[in-house]
Amino acid sequence: MLADRVTTERLVLRRPEPGDVPALQAIFTDHRVDEAAWPADLRTADDARRITERAIAHWERFRFGPWTAEERATGRIIGRGGVNHTTVGGRPEVEIGYFISADHWGQGYATELAREAVRVAFEVLELDDVVLFTTPANAGSQAVIRKLGAEFEREVEHAGLPHVLFRLRRPA
Repeated sequence: MLADRVTTERLVLRRPEPGDVPALQAIFTDHRVDEAAWPADLRTADDARRITERAIAHWERFRFGPWTAEERATGRIIGRGGVNHTTVGGRPEVEIGYFISADHWGQGYATELAREAVRVAFEVLELDDVVLFTTPANAGSQAVIRKLGAEFEREVEHAGLPHVLFRLRRPA
């Protein structure tokens, strides 16, 4: 498989497994996630299970996909993210996504994961561009997106919510 297990300075990013669901459910349903950034009714325990199942299926179909993120020092699952096919504004896209546990916010893990996903998207998958998007209220995610050098493209609706869409193109 393409990049089914990669390491960064502090993370092990690996292909998801059904056994990841309980840890991801705890992360998804954490009450500290801002409702304006990602409403609780869109990140239930069932959503975490479905999203993990979709990630596993994505890997089986495309040979790449979102990873489960483990902290190297502890082996503990602290989030998920990576490269994923999606539809935005009715258009097929390849997305860089990430979600890190509230216990690990503000420590650069989302940026570290996203940078590795960008590297894989451009160097391994040889994609020309990727999109990143988040809700307008998610300032932390927008900061990560800007650190990656992505450019704002437009406002879109995704999952029934307003989002801001950014695009990052492969360096020439």
